[in-house]
Amino acid sequence: MSQGAPANQHLLAPEMGPEALAEARRLIGMPIRVEQWNYEASRDVIRHYSWGLGDDNPLYEDPAYAAKTKWGGIIAPPTFFFGIFDAVVSPGLPEIQWYYSGIDAEFYHPIRRGDEITASAEYVDVKPLSGKLVKQLLVQTGDVRYHNQKGELVTKVLSHTFRVARQGAAGGLHYEARAKQEYTPEQLDEIMNQTLSEFRQGDKIRYWEDVEVGAALPGTVRGPLNQMDMTAYYAGAVGTSGYKSTKLKWKYTHWARTDNDKLPNNYDKCYYGAAVLPSIGHQDAAVAVKDLGMPGPYDNGPQRIGMLAGCATNWMGDDGVMTRLSARLKLPVIFGDTTYTKGRVTGKRIEDNKGLVDLELWAENQLGQITLSGTATVALPRRAAA
Repeated sequence: MSQGAPANQHLLAPEMGPEALAEARRLIGMPIRVEQWNYEASRDVIRHYSWGLGDDNPLYEDPAYAAKTKWGGIIAPPTFFFGIFDAVVSPGLPEIQWYYSGIDAEFYHPIRRGDEITASAEYVDVKPLSGKLVKQLLVQTGDVRYHNQKGELVTKVLSHTFRVARQGAAGGLHYEARAKQEYTPEQLDEIMNQTLSEFRQGDKIRYWEDVEVGAALPGTVRGPLNQMDMTAYYAGAVGTSGYKSTKLKWKYTHWARTDNDKLPNNYDKCYYGAAVLPSIGHQDAAVAVKDLGMPGPYDNGPQRIGMLAGCATNWMGDDGVMTRLSARLKLPVIFGDTTYTKGRVTGKRIEDNKGLVDLELWAENQLGQITLSGTATVALPRRAAA
C-alpha cells in the first residue's frame, strides 16, 4: 500500500536563499542531542545490521565460527556504527532537504558482541557547493564519536550531509525520472550466480607480503534493489530520527510544538510536524519523484557505504583490520538498480610495525555509472611478525 502524500499535503519546498549559509555557519559548534537506534551490540543486533547489507559473514553472526578466530568471538562490521546512530548531523535550515554525502571514518577498536556503545556528535563545518543539477547546495559536517563501555574510542567519523532545496523550490533538485530497470531471466540468473559465488577470504590468512599493488579486489553484487531490501536494512539501522510508530510521532510532534527540550534530538523540529516524512522517499515513488526530485525511490546512503566496506572486508579476511574508510556518494541508486562494488590495491607500506594496504573502492550500477567512490586502509598480518 502506498504511503505517499495526499495531493494537498506535499512537502514544503522553501528556496535555498543567501541567508542559508549564514544561518548554517551560525550554528557551527552546536552539540547534537543524539538519539541512538541501538545501544548494545548484541548477537542479534549485529546480525540484523549485517543482513541489512546482504552480508552473511559468519564472523558477524556465528559464535562457534567466530570463537576460532583471533577475535575469540563475534565482532561487528566496521560500519556497524550506522546501526548505533546514523551519524547524520544537519541542524537548522527548516524544510531544506538533506541527503547523505559521505564519511571519513577512523577505526580504533572493533565493536565486539556485548559492547555498550555511546555516540556523541558536534556540528563542526559547513561549505557551499555548486552541482550539476543544483546551483546552490551546502555540505554540513559533523564530528561523531562512538565509545564503548570501557570509555575507549572505537570509531571516529566525520559525517557529511548535503542540504538541497526540494524540487518545488526555485533551483531545487530535479533528476529526470528513470524507469525501473527491467531484466531478462538470463540477466537475473547471472546476478544470482554472481551473488552466490561471492568471494570471501574468511579464515585463510591474507599476508601483507603477498599483496601486489594494482591487484583487483573480487567485489560484490547486491540487487536488484527493492522495498524488501530497505525494510531489511531499517531493521538493523534506522534511516533517520523520523522513523517512528504513529504514537511516538504524535508525542514528538507535540514536544516540537511545546517543549523542545523533551525531544531526544535537536534536529529540525519541523521534521516531526510534516504531513509526510521525507525519508519515506526511500520506499515511496510519489514522494521521491514529485517532492524530492529524485529519479525514483532510492537506497540509503549509509547502507551503500556499508556494502562498499564489505568489498574490502571480504578481501582482507578475518585477520585483517580496517583502520580507515572514506566514501562519497555520487548518484542515487533507485529500485531495480543492481550495485557492483569493486576495488584495487593502490599502495602498501609498513607503519608502526604494521603492514598497511591502501585500497581504492567504488560502486557501479547496471548502467556502468559510478554511484559511490571511496578509499580504505586495512592492516594485514605480516609473515615477518608471525
